[in-house]
Amino acid sequence: ANIFNAYEDNGFQFFNLHNTIYVDPNIDPVLYTTHLYSETDDWYSLSSRYYKTPRLWWIILIANQIINPFESLRAGTPLKILNNQIVGDIITQINKKK
Repeated sequence: ANIFNAYEDNGFQFFNLHNTIYVDPNIDPVLYTTHLYSETDDWYSLSSRYYKTPRLWWIILIANQIINPFESLRAGTPLKILNNQIVGDIITQINKKK
């Protein structure tokens, strides 16, 4: 909880990742891959596919300015999948804040 800003709602605590980590929506296209969303996709499987772990799903949401992970996306919606170097830089920055 010391890494991210947290807020409380109805007795539940939530991490406010969007106010802690920012990815410019106009990021250089060489820094990401575009994935066309499919109705069979979910955040965990996309994270596993591109980052070899289901735990980094939140990076995909942040890179695409998606606040609600339960939000429905239309098939064919382009998603930015940050390359592993950028993800590594984000994780390094988070670890420095500990």
